[in-house]
Amino acid sequence: MKKYFGAFILLTLAVSCKKDKDKDCSFSEANFVGSYKITALKYKASASATEVDEFALFSACEKDDIITFNSNHTITYTDAGTVCTPAGNDTGAWTYINSSSVNIDGDVANVASFDCTGIIFTISGTTAGELTTVTLARQ
Repeated sequence: MKKYFGAFILLTLAVSCKKDKDKDCSFSEANFVGSYKITALKYKASASATEVDEFALFSACEKDDIITFNSNHTITYTDAGTVCTPAGNDTGAWTYINSSSVNIDGDVANVASFDCTGIIFTISGTTAGELTTVTLARQ
């Protein structure tokens, strides 16, 4: 029996890995819904400006917050982990525009990268070359 147990474990691992590999990780409304944490936020005021690491300026209590994009197109901002004073809990709204962009609280966020474990958005500002880049890791 022991002999077959090892083969069973190997087969189970092979099948479970195949399922992960076959998962559709294209950016879609269904694949996007979920909880994320900001891991990077960069801002450029213009095309010639130096990019600023805004995430480095976040306080510790902001860096562990969770953003949940709900299937009903609401957003829940949860002040998780170390809670700020006052707490940073909030709500918002989002809409799926197409396979390369969403509207988040009135700003169009273009998908630069998406792989089901995280997403990188770029948001253009009103000044030529103004750009915010946000990296989110799925939780």
